[in-house]
Amino acid sequence: MEFGIFSNGFRPHSTAAESYAEDIREIVLADELGFRDAYISEHHGEPPHIGKVDTIPVPDLLICKAAGLTRNIRMGSAVKLIHLQHPVDVAIQAAVTDHLLGPGLLGAGRYIFGFGTGFSAPRFSEERGLSFDDRQARLMESLQIIQQCWQTEQPFDVDGRFWKGKGILALPKPLAAQGPPMATATHSDAMLKIAGEHGYTLLFAFLDQPQLINARVEKYNDFAAAAGRPRSRKNVTVSRLVYIADSREQAIEDLRDAVAYEVGVQAQRGFLAMLKRNYNIDVPNDRSAIDVLAGSGLYVLGTAEEVTRQLEDFYHQCGGFGTLLIVAGKSWANSEKRARSMRAFMQDVAPKLRLLDDAQTQLATAE
Repeated sequence: MEFGIFSNGFRPHSTAAESYAEDIREIVLADELGFRDAYISEHHGEPPHIGKVDTIPVPDLLICKAAGLTRNIRMGSAVKLIHLQHPVDVAIQAAVTDHLLGPGLLGAGRYIFGFGTGFSAPRFSEERGLSFDDRQARLMESLQIIQQCWQTEQPFDVDGRFWKGKGILALPKPLAAQGPPMATATHSDAMLKIAGEHGYTLLFAFLDQPQLINARVEKYNDFAAAAGRPRSRKNVTVSRLVYIADSREQAIEDLRDAVAYEVGVQAQRGFLAMLKRNYNIDVPNDRSAIDVLAGSGLYVLGTAEEVTRQLEDFYHQCGGFGTLLIVAGKSWANSEKRARSMRAFMQDVAPKLRLLDDAQTQLATAE
């Protein structure tokens, strides 16, 4: 198993610069500690967030800032909303980011092209004069054009349903001829099919249920097998809200105020109703929210030993996966305690999780 962080970009509003600086500090620490990956949310902000939470609408710029401060960690968006921007621009920006990140010490490129349609909010499409209802079809067309930009050496024209262009020659090309590694978060079977056929990394959000993860991965592997690719869970990346302290009680208290703030903001987006619908839990919109969330297992909290047991259980409930991201980008406790938790995870938890039976992530084709 590999490990990474998911910089979820949910810090109470101060200034964007301060939030970004803290995000970068966490990415730099993750690199020093040996985390392999760092994914950064693309958050454009909705009315409940405005003036309350700082947003990261262009994660590739943050990635470029972090590039010169890190040596090995791979970075990507989770996820880049490629249906909101002309695919030629997306292709060029991604290629530039790929070159600025460059290869790590092992020689492989450090940039991951993470893409998807993101949160189901019409606002972001409508702001750009685009149809929200067409977002999935527009994404599929965008993806095709982006890859054509990366792989075509001669000018070409595009006359698609959503995008037009003449004499397109996108420069620079990415580091690798086939483009950077790809990752996607999707609930679309059509996109799941493409991901399985091409071996894209499959991303899951930190509130996705284990049974949903298992079912989607099985379908992903069915598509992979039909295309002649091996059935595997190595390309499955999941995320969880993890925090380590000297005791479970201390961990809960460290998170109490920050979680209450986040729940208060997210409640305006239907967050509590979603938790009731998906997990059958009633989360109060007050300082006791963390007690319910921790009790339900949605937050993985406690000592290193307690966190290890909870994550082992989660791994088996999901049917196995290849990479675990722990959520960052939060205002939990303070920066020193968050750093201490990350260190404890890599020192005391990660080595034990690496010992999980690898056979569970390499499913036999006959299965």
